[in-house]
Amino acid sequence: MMAEKLIFIPRLQATKLQKALETLRIVVLTGARQTGKTTLAKAIGEDEGRTFVTLDRPESLEAAERNPEALWHGLDRITIDEVQRSPRLLDYLKIEVDRNPKKGRFLLTGSANLLLMASISDSLAGRAGYITLPPLTLAERLARPEGSLLRLLLEAGDTAAVLKRKGDFPVAEGFVLVRAVFEGGFPEAIGLPDEDAMDLWRESYVATYIERDLRNLSQIADLPDFLRLLRLSLDRSGQLVNIDGLARDAGISSSTARRWLNLLEVSFQVQKLAPYCAGTAKRLVKSPKLYAGDSGLACHLCGIRTSRDLATSPRLGALCETFLYQHLTAYAELMPGSPRIFFWRTARGREVDFVLEAADRLLPIEVKTSRTLGARDYAGLQEFLGEYPRTAPFGVVFYDGEEWLRPAMNILAIPWSSFAAN
Repeated sequence: MMAEKLIFIPRLQATKLQKALETLRIVVLTGARQTGKTTLAKAIGEDEGRTFVTLDRPESLEAAERNPEALWHGLDRITIDEVQRSPRLLDYLKIEVDRNPKKGRFLLTGSANLLLMASISDSLAGRAGYITLPPLTLAERLARPEGSLLRLLLEAGDTAAVLKRKGDFPVAEGFVLVRAVFEGGFPEAIGLPDEDAMDLWRESYVATYIERDLRNLSQIADLPDFLRLLRLSLDRSGQLVNIDGLARDAGISSSTARRWLNLLEVSFQVQKLAPYCAGTAKRLVKSPKLYAGDSGLACHLCGIRTSRDLATSPRLGALCETFLYQHLTAYAELMPGSPRIFFWRTARGREVDFVLEAADRLLPIEVKTSRTLGARDYAGLQEFLGEYPRTAPFGVVFYDGEEWLRPAMNILAIPWSSFAAN
């Protein structure tokens, strides 16, 4: 019963997807397994009279491999689900859309980032647009408009302009940060009745991911070693990428660790975040950071089985940072120009968790799990603002309190749920 309700959760990417189908010949909806791609594609397909075919079914996959053109011959609009299972099909699709360039005829979904798969991205180059469906955000769960606070923060000239509108961004009633981070954003997991059920679902998810997605993407001879690398990678969410360290701890070669980490990125289980290095005389860290694709799954693979365990875990800060990163990427992708996201860290260890760059504007963001703040909590922001005074007029701290604060003229402290739910 709970799973049926998930069908009615509106997705923020729906409008962008519909506009893309009006403009492009092929639209590719990607994202991790179980983020809701098929549900969204079917919902849009019902409105447009699309034929739906999933390559998760062996008979459909066999037909696609044997006679790809038969899938779409005589059809005005078609959705092909889990298209990464048949890379060969895309070569025929390329020929078809060149012959008949009708807008929005093909909607493809896939549990792999096709842009990172060279053989597939080359087939679709210049013919397809890509939209990523991330895990559910708090705004989607509460049916609120998405990312409007983020837009204000990037457009406002100073902290006073933001404070004047704080009444437009109320905190989410009943929001508990630790619980939200533990739940993550997979729709089916969120719909389960208790945390024990969530844990069992995640165990099944990992098995399904390994059995289906990995076997499609690459032949991995030693699955236990790969699973160990998966656990270690998610355990390092929010940390700098250290391939040699990962390889050593997983008991594999550095070249194997690099290749497997790429597979985790292709399948949306991890994301790499680049450092911001522009226009400063400071020595800066240039290695990327690693983030889990979903904070709830990261909890499971870190051995955290309940939100109570998370509350006392030394990984709490990093997993809260991961949860916020999920929301930043989801909201930024929907904004005009899709602001880019970085982090900033000096060689001396001063850092800012996230830096958003939009045109000639920078927005530095710090993430805190505490309910109160002191000067040390925004020292990194102050140093960053001093380095980039022309493009970064102020910085933001998201924290676990309930009040909007201005601890300095160029610093705003905003409750977590005021951002995540708006």
